[in-house]
Amino acid sequence: MKKILIYTFIVLILAFSGYYAFVYFFSYSQGYRAGELVKFSKKGVFYKTWEGQISQEATQPLWNFSVQDNEPDVIRQLKNLQGQNVKLTYKERFKTFPWWGDTHYFVIAVEETGNEQRKNQNISQDNVSVNIDNSAIEELKKENEYLKQRIRDLETTIEVLKSSSDN
Repeated sequence: MKKILIYTFIVLILAFSGYYAFVYFFSYSQGYRAGELVKFSKKGVFYKTWEGQISQEATQPLWNFSVQDNEPDVIRQLKNLQGQNVKLTYKERFKTFPWWGDTHYFVIAVEETGNEQRKNQNISQDNVSVNIDNSAIEELKKENEYLKQRIRDLETTIEVLKSSSDN
């Protein structure tokens, strides 16, 4: 009976160790996601984990990710890049532990992609504004010329009236 308990205990320990090793070392997929870093914070009741969100496009929902504590460079970069466009390299795991994070996506590298797309949108918007302003200016110039001509006509009419009243 004692041997059975010992063997059962050893098998349970090996099974747990195997499961832990599988979850720790095996990743389901690895990939990249890019978007604007919307949120990055340390949260949790029992286990404080680093969690974040990026907005990829207006039509797609926010993408949630976690960062493990053993990635201090990634954590530091994400803290500094909030509100910026980033490219995240991540590993997706089948399972996770509560002290690792809330999601199955774990960011392992961060790259700032800059705001080229946003800058291009601003440039386009500025060009539209400039075009609108130029057309408005041209319209005002035409109106100004018309009003100048009307003033000259009125001045001529006044002179004619003055000269006819003098006679």
